[in-house]
Amino acid sequence: MVTLAEMDVRVGGRYHIRFGVPGQETHNVSGTYLEVEPPHKLVFDWGWQSTPERVSRVTVTLRPSGSGTELVFMHEKFFDQAARDSHNQGWAGAFLKLDKLFQVASSAA
Repeated sequence: MVTLAEMDVRVGGRYHIRFGVPGQETHNVSGTYLEVEPPHKLVFDWGWQSTPERVSRVTVTLRPSGSGTELVFMHEKFFDQAARDSHNQGWAGAFLKLDKLFQVASSAA
């Protein structure tokens, strides 16, 4: 559950997101927007409050695809393989939730 989302979406702008599961650890991530090309591309640093020296990079690209839009997501420049694997697991869960949300929305339409 996201409990805070502050975003200044412009090159050089910053963001801060706080999230977690009630009764468990709260996570804080923040970074700087490096590229902002609406509506096609967003690139930003990704750094956890608990390990600020381990900054990685996220690139989100949106492209027309058939009658919809393809989202290309790349998270790179990890500190080590364990960090990469942990993020892969977290993002997989987030995208699964997003997919379910889209399925509910399309069935309600």
